[in-house]
Amino acid sequence: MPTQHKLRRLLHFFGTGVVDQVLLSGANFMVGFAMIRFTSDVDYGQFVLAQSAILLLTSAQSAWLAPLCAILPAKSADIRRAIVGAVEASQTRFLRILVMAALVVTAVGYLTGAWSGVVALVSGGAVLAAWTALQREYVRSVLVIYARPQSVLWADVIYIAVLLITVAFAVFGAKFHSIWAVIALIIAGWAGWAGAHRSFAGDPGWVSGDAKPYWREMRPLAIWSATGAVTYWLLAQSYNYVLATRLDFTAVINVNAARLVMMPVIVFTLGINNLMLPVAANWLAEFGLHRLMRRLAVLTVGILALDALYFAFAWFFRDWLISDLLHKVIGDRDRLLLLWACVSVIFLLREVLQAALFALKRVKSMAWLIAFSSLVSLATTWFGIAHWGAAAALFGQIAGECVNLAGLGVLLWRQARSQAHSLPIQPLP
Repeated sequence: MPTQHKLRRLLHFFGTGVVDQVLLSGANFMVGFAMIRFTSDVDYGQFVLAQSAILLLTSAQSAWLAPLCAILPAKSADIRRAIVGAVEASQTRFLRILVMAALVVTAVGYLTGAWSGVVALVSGGAVLAAWTALQREYVRSVLVIYARPQSVLWADVIYIAVLLITVAFAVFGAKFHSIWAVIALIIAGWAGWAGAHRSFAGDPGWVSGDAKPYWREMRPLAIWSATGAVTYWLLAQSYNYVLATRLDFTAVINVNAARLVMMPVIVFTLGINNLMLPVAANWLAEFGLHRLMRRLAVLTVGILALDALYFAFAWFFRDWLISDLLHKVIGDRDRLLLLWACVSVIFLLREVLQAALFALKRVKSMAWLIAFSSLVSLATTWFGIAHWGAAAALFGQIAGECVNLAGLGVLLWRQARSQAHSLPIQPLP
């Protein structure tokens, strides 16, 4: 019975998480679709760059706070509440200082003439949108650690509803679309944060305290985890800035329009990874590395099957999705779609291996590996533009991800081999 109860809880956890990620994927697709279909290329390009910067910051914070997944399970209920409350208060104070400094930089850019008024407003809005996104993501991660997927789902439903309404106004009811689209991110992020924050306040409740002892405990893992996340952004997101610098906004739009078609799979995988980190840590502690990898392998096969169904749908209806629905003409369309499909598959495999290695606390090794992979990716993109054009961005990602994936496999193989050698030799019967 206890095993059946654990299985039911696990299925409920992942089932609710899957529904949540499907809704988020659909909302992101609709936002991207509305911007690319009904606004100018410049508005859409500015929005994409703002989103990329926000993704960098949220990824860095998630990595910095990821050690919570490793240290909280061993703590008592009261200490867990004290840790998450103290970290939340510390995060709020730090973000206020950081946001004020970033807004000053934005104002200086405008007053010195380096940025136009629209660029300054989009940049300032992106700073505020990042603020609400960072606060929302922290509370969401705490609810996930506490195995509260239902609360995460309802908070995300609030976020999605507000996001779709405000983006609809930005696209159809406003003049400066990129500015109002970033404002939509601010409002939706705040609404999603408020819903999640209230849910945790009701049960088990926020408590305040001194965060310094907990930061000291998390810092050894957090530094390398955050370093790896920021470096990985170079591999996964910096192509937008490289394309905008080496080519033009058209190249950025072509690559991101093709990415938009594959967005449901990418966002779905990213969300599943957020659920996978605390689960992998618990599985490792309870079952050991070999059973952890078997369970992750089964989970990966299931996700790949769902991805394959979507890939088949997107490829079969690609003419309708891009020409009729998005109303865009994408240069080198089919190659970009196939490359994005490859990127998303490698991305899933890499996330699974990273979840296992993070549970093993091999964060430093992963950070160095990501740094090398990012250099491979950037070099491939930079020098490949002359031969492949905008597609070089995806060839670069694939090259970097393959190097990263191979390195992660080697790290896991060494870890498994080390554990096997450390096991005591059992006498023969």
